[in-house]
Amino acid sequence: MRLRRKVCILGAPGVGKSSLLRRFVEDRFDDAHNPSIAMSIFSGTVEVGDVTLEMLIWDPVATDPGGQYNRSFMSGASGLVFVVDATKPQTLDHLLEVQAKERGFIGSRPAILVVNKADLTGDFALSKAQIDEASKLDWRLVQASAKTGDNVRQVFTTLAELMLAARKATG
Repeated sequence: MRLRRKVCILGAPGVGKSSLLRRFVEDRFDDAHNPSIAMSIFSGTVEVGDVTLEMLIWDPVATDPGGQYNRSFMSGASGLVFVVDATKPQTLDHLLEVQAKERGFIGSRPAILVVNKADLTGDFALSKAQIDEASKLDWRLVQASAKTGDNVRQVFTTLAELMLAARKATG
């Protein structure tokens, strides 16, 4: 069976959203930081059992970290990928704040929290308290690196599994 689902990727500017997507879709990393145009849509597939899930991943430009959290952008999304930068604790603080305020329309969609840039272990700046707070959410937490490719595929495979499980639960 083949399914196609909308996924939204969210996070503050510079956390590496587009780099994660390029690594997942094209298996490449570009050191040059080129911010997204107003909206980019990537397409990547994941095989889960007998299901091929094509994800149409919406990547908005993140000039205003709060601007991407709106109903029209997230309408119809079956899954969410939240990205924070392991070297910038404020990116997780902001996300936790938005999640608390906007839970009503973020809803109970399957979601992954990606701690990106995990390869920069010497610069890792997230505190145990922040990680503990994030772990209380209904989101799966994955440490990944767009640069090295570590756990990037796992992010999207786990999200696909969660989305398919949610689909079965709702009939």
